[in-house]
Amino acid sequence: MKGQKVSYKKEKAIAHINRVEHYLQWEHSVEVEYDRDGTNEYRPNLSRIEINSRQNYTSRLHTLLHEAGHVILRKGRVQQFEPKKSFKKGFPHMKTGGSDVRGNWDHRIDVLREEVLAWEKGEELAQYLSIKLNKKVWSRHRNEALKTYVKWI
Repeated sequence: MKGQKVSYKKEKAIAHINRVEHYLQWEHSVEVEYDRDGTNEYRPNLSRIEINSRQNYTSRLHTLLHEAGHVILRKGRVQQFEPKKSFKKGFPHMKTGGSDVRGNWDHRIDVLREEVLAWEKGEELAQYLSIKLNKKVWSRHRNEALKTYVKWI
């Protein structure tokens, strides 16, 4: 059938995305929504991650892993049996609203720290879920995203 053929790379990315979605739902009761105008963010008050569906599937996977990193940081663990850590203790200067609020220097540094750590937790989650990432593509995506926060500070 014409138009029905899915590349192996895309098929693999979709399978990985499904694995991350299942993990988020099972371990943290967090839903994932895709929208053409999605903002690529974790909304803790709604227990939802929003992903922009205009991204290619590899970028969607990377973004989802990063946002899952925020979930892990804010909920305190990768797996249920790990000890829970307090987000507030780790980020004492973070104001409600995160990067939507410019805040003072301490707040902005905490926002940047959370962003860096969310990428690291996302990478750890990929390893935990046996998702092999292309390190070069992953680090390029991570660095491009982090540049926006460095400029924001």
